[in-house]
Amino acid sequence: MSEFEKNLLVLDLGAGSGRAVLATYDGSVLSTRELTRFSGLALPMEDGLHWDGVALLRHVDAALEAAAKATRGRLHGIGVDSWGLDYGLVDGTGRLLVPPYHYRNERGRRGQEAGTLFREEIFRRSGAQDLGINTVYQLLDECRQHTERIRGAERLLMMADFVNHHLTGVARSEWTLARTSGLAALNSQDWDSDLCGRLGIPTRLLSPIMRAGDTIGCLRAPLAAAAGLDEVPVLAVAAHDTASAVAALPLRAGDAFLVCGSWSMLGVEVPEGRLDEPARQAGFALEGGVKGHASLIHSVNGLHLIQKLRSDWQSRTGADISFAGIAASARSAFARGVQGEVDPDDAAFFDPPHIIDLILKTCAAKGQDIPMEIGALALAVYRGLAQQIRQGIHRLSLLGHPVHSIALCGGGARDDTFCRIVADVTGLVVRVGPVEASTYGNAILQLMGLGLIPSLSAGRQLVANSVTFKEYQPADTFRAEWFAERRNGGACWHLSGSA
Repeated sequence: MSEFEKNLLVLDLGAGSGRAVLATYDGSVLSTRELTRFSGLALPMEDGLHWDGVALLRHVDAALEAAAKATRGRLHGIGVDSWGLDYGLVDGTGRLLVPPYHYRNERGRRGQEAGTLFREEIFRRSGAQDLGINTVYQLLDECRQHTERIRGAERLLMMADFVNHHLTGVARSEWTLARTSGLAALNSQDWDSDLCGRLGIPTRLLSPIMRAGDTIGCLRAPLAAAAGLDEVPVLAVAAHDTASAVAALPLRAGDAFLVCGSWSMLGVEVPEGRLDEPARQAGFALEGGVKGHASLIHSVNGLHLIQKLRSDWQSRTGADISFAGIAASARSAFARGVQGEVDPDDAAFFDPPHIIDLILKTCAAKGQDIPMEIGALALAVYRGLAQQIRQGIHRLSLLGHPVHSIALCGGGARDDTFCRIVADVTGLVVRVGPVEASTYGNAILQLMGLGLIPSLSAGRQLVANSVTFKEYQPADTFRAEWFAERRNGGACWHLSGSA
């Protein structure tokens, strides 16, 4: 290890899985190595789904130990990003009063119904999407149903903020994560205390807001000693994982981004500002970005449906099929001319317990008699997801943002079949990479906070110099398509064989 090399611990916490990644910067290239990965934090309880916050912190502590071992104690920064919307209520010692609620818990919809009169105003003031899973609706229900819990809470901490509090003892809220709540005001770039008061949400629960690149504090001495580390700065990154992912993308003029995971986030990068009524009517929000940027963004259903399909298939057949196996089977079904397509916008597909029955029923209602096989079922889902994306791109063009190509990242970037279908259905070039964009975004924002790179554009160039990209062309991609793999600005062309 050279004297210049800087080692960063990236804690990238997605709703489907979390991972700890060691990012090493040598002055010209950023390399990454996964240290630990974990899943299974969803916690079924009597009142619906929660998150196992205690287990999450155990995984964080294990990540510190892994980072110390991998770097021989030479760690220069820590950054945490997570999914949005969900939060934990903690007491004065940082202890959770109750396991954090999962956004798929039904309480958010109850809160949305109770706050009907405020829905347009929440959008106008915060730029948030009007979704039944929003923090504001979850919290509105909690304030009405659990007043004693609200009275006993010291702080409300979004998930990455909760982990940062564990690491440093400092309670702060990062701007991009706060923006997912529906409680942060665009005009003041702070919490909307007036709206909180009218909704009955105590502002004393909300922590001061920080921006990406700020230093939250140093790793607490007991944690550092237990892991074998010295004082390490914990830096605010774009704590919403979508914002970290977008920060890493070397976007070109005319690019839309698609951050594809359990949910898919489709949008374009715009200057920070205000969001108008036509955008709300089209289903878009203005989410927080970094360094003067924001994202005009629309949430669509994602590969959560393929996860549900895999689980349902295994339960029915006992067959342990991988995601790669599902994708290959779907490609084979396409080659055989299998039809079928579902509508992921249908409320029934929000969190279907028996998705196979639902797919078959939905396709039958359209006169599409698809075979009972994993590839045909997956293909119907893939087509539906791609149609959602196509419709979203059309709406972006109507809002004055014509799209010429798609920058795709996230877990979906590993799914070759999904990428091909998106290119075909949208008729656009799909440029894939980096897969773990939120990890790279987290790392470059740490480097900016440490003063090691000067700007977001320099950070994006660093990513472009460090990863390989693929391009999927839209013309007949399943039979014989060309795609480009670019590294360091060069181009290497390969021909993919027919399915």
